[in-house]
Amino acid sequence: MRLLGKYSGFRALWTGQLLSQMGNAVFLIMGLWEIQLRQPVLLAGAGLAMTIPAGLAVFGGVYVDRMDPRRLMLWTDVLRGSAVALGLVALMVPGSLMAVIIALLGVNSLGNALFGPSESVLIPWLVAPEDLAGANGLYSLTAQLASTAGSALGGAAIVALGVTVVFGMDLASFWLSALAILLMMRTVAARPRTHTTGDARAGFWPELRSGFQSLKTLPGMIQLMPIAVAANFAGVAAFTMFPYWVRTQLHAGALSYGLIDASFAAGLVLGSLSVGAFRRWPIRYVAAVAFGLQALLLGAFALTSAPIWAGGWLFVAGASNGVGNALLFTLFQRLVPDALRGRVFGMLFSLVTMANPLGALAAGVFLHVLPLWWAWALMALTGLGLTAGILVWMPKDADQAPNAGAAAAGA
Repeated sequence: MRLLGKYSGFRALWTGQLLSQMGNAVFLIMGLWEIQLRQPVLLAGAGLAMTIPAGLAVFGGVYVDRMDPRRLMLWTDVLRGSAVALGLVALMVPGSLMAVIIALLGVNSLGNALFGPSESVLIPWLVAPEDLAGANGLYSLTAQLASTAGSALGGAAIVALGVTVVFGMDLASFWLSALAILLMMRTVAARPRTHTTGDARAGFWPELRSGFQSLKTLPGMIQLMPIAVAANFAGVAAFTMFPYWVRTQLHAGALSYGLIDASFAAGLVLGSLSVGAFRRWPIRYVAAVAFGLQALLLGAFALTSAPIWAGGWLFVAGASNGVGNALLFTLFQRLVPDALRGRVFGMLFSLVTMANPLGALAAGVFLHVLPLWWAWALMALTGLGLTAGILVWMPKDADQAPNAGAAAAGA
């Protein structure tokens, strides 16, 4: 947590995203629970809405490299907050709840297509190279801490406050996030952008192609891509079916659903916070061990029917995932030149998530066809695949590689 005191711009960005993603988590728990109560088959539609727009990150990454990512993040939050406000008004139409929930899940996913590449560019601007791994772990904490609190609050809010209040909480979170980003913009100047095409007026498609060509040359990324795609497919399917799993396999209600979902996020929080403790060890090895441990724990989760044990397995699996993802992301950031980072990470996000809509669709199609544990078993297998792939394909010298073009933006 020392990084929050050391870098004022990073502190503002972290705080804003904590608030924004907490509102999202509350809304997501409410939305998925209401859908599975009324029309479980629409869980697949909700999953599609959450995943298809995210594939546009490949285009969002180009704009991130051409524009100020801070402004893109600001306007994205403003527009998403406005969409939630319109959704709140639309609730006055009888029978509109399901359509409004799914539409807003899609709008939020579309915003993430710009937000994800922007974050990958911005974090190396805000901290020194030696603090990058810790900053990635701490920044991923925003989503995990928000999901932990938001999931628990979401389950309670359904029971105690009702749908309209949950909409209001999500609306407020976006506007607070926009305010925090505005504060970050006032304390940290934009860095000049350099175009590898040699011409600042280069067209959209040439820049997109240059990013793709660079991605193909980066060691380990292309080889790991199919495994990551399969892991995301399985994860989306598993968590799309998760409220149904809790009700039918664990025989628990909405409050337990929120708490069990929060246990995975709480584990991610612990893992994200502990990333800095591993910086003395080679990043490749720690990431590989973390993904392997996660695989074993997800397998254990799929075999349990007791809510308390299910929450415990997910907590430790989440901690392993938090460590592995932050360190793998740090390796990728070190390998990608600053001027190409938006495009390359936009493509990475799009490629890695391209099977997510299929995962959401599979959750609905196979809901009453395959055993519910199939997605969790696939997540475990892909975790073992990531362990082997990192050890085999990621270059050994990536642990010591300098962060190209990174400079600290101090307090």
